[in-house]
Amino acid sequence: MIYKALRFISHLYNSSNQYSVHSPVVYKLLTECIYKEGKKKLKKNIHFLNLSLTKNYKKQFSINTIENILTNKLSKILKEYCKNKENTILIIKNIKFKNEYSIWKQLIKRKEIQVSIDFYYFGIIILKVNKLQKQDYIIRL
Repeated sequence: MIYKALRFISHLYNSSNQYSVHSPVVYKLLTECIYKEGKKKLKKNIHFLNLSLTKNYKKQFSINTIENILTNKLSKILKEYCKNKENTILIIKNIKFKNEYSIWKQLIKRKEIQVSIDFYYFGIIILKVNKLQKQDYIIRL
């Protein structure tokens, strides 16, 4: 319980909003999908985010959701999505708990991951064929 409270305080202290993002892809994702849908809705149900991403990015990205990062091994996640050679957005649920967050941190350190966005409640990873500069964002909802 103490870990969860400290992690949340740390997240609030280190996080920013869409104005500190300097990636056009991430800025568009934040303004057209995340903030338009409503922050309270997204905290409770990722389904709305998935629908919004599908509506806005269907032609550019393959969109996938990982329910539990603990059941999927890191190598399995990366093999499955990196070998496809297509632009992919991964939504990873429940990264706020201790074990999930440690796996999330290991995952975003990998060189295959170009952009990661930590929203405390969930995370988004963007894998793009045209290489993006490696960026790890912490965004508050």
